[in-house]
Amino acid sequence: MSQKTVIVQELRAARQGHIRWVRYASALISGMEVLKDHVPVVGTDCRFGRWYYGAGAALSGLESYRNIEQPHLDLHDMYMEIFKLLFDDDNQASPGFFGRLLGRSSTQKNARTEKARSRFADLEAVSQVILKHLEQLESDVLALSDAEIERLFYTAEA
Repeated sequence: MSQKTVIVQELRAARQGHIRWVRYASALISGMEVLKDHVPVVGTDCRFGRWYYGAGAALSGLESYRNIEQPHLDLHDMYMEIFKLLFDDDNQASPGFFGRLLGRSSTQKNARTEKARSRFADLEAVSQVILKHLEQLESDVLALSDAEIERLFYTAEA
């Protein structure tokens, strides 16, 4: 199997991992239980980030590769914000007996959930930017000759 084929397969797997991760964020807002593996992490620790900063870093000479980093980090920041909106009760003032009696607790929760949904719309927009850059990166890789790919990997290893 050629180096180019391996890179394209890794790139497609990374893209699928990204899409799956966005689905987890959507499920979180829908109230589904979150597995420990799907709790927000920094952009360097997710499956896509491990590829990007690991094997994928050999492609760092390509502009389409470099265009991915900031939106990817922004995406993680948004996901962390959504997670905190939904689960960080430490920052929520206790409504007290009368507040609970009058339903203020559920009103606050609903407001946080609505804000999380709004932030998820932003997250989806950033995700689309990332996917567009990934498509461009794949096109750029496919356009490279085998010699150019070898040079990229030789330079990355040196």
